[in-house]
Amino acid sequence: MASLSPFSLQGKSALVTGGGTGIGAGIARLFLAMGARVAVCGRRRHRLEALKASVGRRQARLHLIPGNIMTDADAIVARALAHMGALDILVNNAATSAGKPMSELEMEDWHSVHNTNLAAAFQLCRLCLPHLRAAAGCVLHISSASVVSGEYDDAAYAASKAGLEGLSRHLAVELAPDGVRSNVIRPGLINTEAFESQPQEFFESQLPLIPLGRLGTPEDVAYAALYLCSPEAQFVTGAVLAVDGGETNI
Repeated sequence: MASLSPFSLQGKSALVTGGGTGIGAGIARLFLAMGARVAVCGRRRHRLEALKASVGRRQARLHLIPGNIMTDADAIVARALAHMGALDILVNNAATSAGKPMSELEMEDWHSVHNTNLAAAFQLCRLCLPHLRAAAGCVLHISSASVVSGEYDDAAYAASKAGLEGLSRHLAVELAPDGVRSNVIRPGLINTEAFESQPQEFFESQLPLIPLGRLGTPEDVAYAALYLCSPEAQFVTGAVLAVDGGETNI
């Protein structure tokens, strides 16, 4: 992957949440390939270990932090800083969904989804802010095409991701005087472990809705993340970049 990109994160330090699988793991791998030190947190230790095994000689710049961002945010940030010494990039990727139609959603589901997808992201931003200010760093939030399409996920998930985009826009304005940038990637259908249980008919029904005619990959999102977190994007803040094959344009 490194040979295809002009961007470098040499000397940068990044914390990626929900990085054991899917989009988070794709971002972690590419950031490592581009020279960054990367701390990855996730709830499933075996997934984190699989990520570590996949990066070969770059393991020395990877630090695994098992934990839950809802309950362990302080410890996660402290461990990341203890390992890397600084923080240039925060990637808020960890998320959950209730997977229920509106008629079945309970308030408990709503609060659980929002606590993980939005409240925990806010808490991580708050904890990381002094270090991001010191580094004139950036925050990247991973949203979802469901914010504008209303498809795929439940109402709690879509609403929490819309809130995340609102948070990012506010941070972009408030933190600009400190040189800290805040941006969003809005992925469409990305072929990750989350879709492993879906029948083939699901994919066949969705492909006609994607102008580029295929599902996205974690690498598609990772390259967008690389740009937004790189020095080449130093004049980009408050942006929402759709990585969805053109889906939300039709």
